[in-house]
Amino acid sequence: MKLNWGWGIVIVFSVFGVTMIGLVIKMFTVPVNMVSKDYYAEEQRFEQTVQKKENTKKLSTAPVLALNKEKGTVDIILPPELKSAEGNIRFFRPSDSRLDFNVKLDVNAENEQNIDASRIVKGRWIIQVNFSDSGVDYLFEKALVL
Repeated sequence: MKLNWGWGIVIVFSVFGVTMIGLVIKMFTVPVNMVSKDYYAEEQRFEQTVQKKENTKKLSTAPVLALNKEKGTVDIILPPELKSAEGNIRFFRPSDSRLDFNVKLDVNAENEQNIDASRIVKGRWIIQVNFSDSGVDYLFEKALVL
């Protein structure tokens, strides 16, 4: 059988159609993990977030967020001028929103908090420390790879 231009067109369109059907099937089977379920409401609060980050920059020293491999903990150290900080710590996993969780900010006398990292899935995390002290709101954010 000799292939002429008509058969070539049929073959190209067939391959294109099968490829499109395969992509549509794959699109509907891959889970969609949005950054946030209420992204629109968070966007409305964007100016407040910017102000909290500016307040954090005005502190005498920046908060410290580090992985302590020897102890197996995630350490958070707040500046010494913050005496009664209250808030929460959000562990945000960009690749899978089902793994996100929050921890209450509970610093000791040295303004430190250690969080056990053994129960946290390894990978890239964005950690947001959202806290307030003396009526001023602060937000510190850092990416960390466990």
